[in-house]
Amino acid sequence: MLLLRALSRLVGTVLMLALALLGLGLALYCLDALISLGSIRPDRLLHLPAVRRHVGHFLDQLAAPGATAALALLCGLGTILLGVLLLAGTLRSSRQRLAVLDTVNGGTLAARRRPLRAIARVLAARAEGATHVKRPRLVLSRRGTRGRLTLTATRAASSDRRAVQQAITDQLTPVSQPFHLRPRVRVQAGQRGDRVQ
Repeated sequence: MLLLRALSRLVGTVLMLALALLGLGLALYCLDALISLGSIRPDRLLHLPAVRRHVGHFLDQLAAPGATAALALLCGLGTILLGVLLLAGTLRSSRQRLAVLDTVNGGTLAARRRPLRAIARVLAARAEGATHVKRPRLVLSRRGTRGRLTLTATRAASSDRRAVQQAITDQLTPVSQPFHLRPRVRVQAGQRGDRVQ
């Protein structure tokens, strides 16, 4: 989504420059009524009569069925898709969701998702019987007052799945309880070559 936001800003900048140039050209065209600009008049600089002939020829090709019309249809559909993506990048909220710990006297004590995920991963790796912990997923509510922490771990073949699952859940309590996160722990049997505890 970061790339989409950067692309929408770039397109917005280019469109603003194009609009500024169009306004400048229109101003020069209107100025020509007071002071004769001669060959530097915008329509003469841009060779608009020649452009009109070329555009007219292209539009005639679009009206007739054939390869040009099919290519124009594909380009139009691609442009619509690009426009929808740019709108999504522009309208999407840039505010980062935070996990709220406490609100006291109008102030909020909160944490970002990345450090919380890192803490949860380290705590889960300490659990008895867990051999490997994948990067946790943290889904927060809109206000950040509650959420769900999903974690996948592998266990040694000799350990019990439910015991490892309970041990990981207990290890996550220092993070899950204060931030009101509901832990969902999945435990899988380790594969050959995984580390052992």
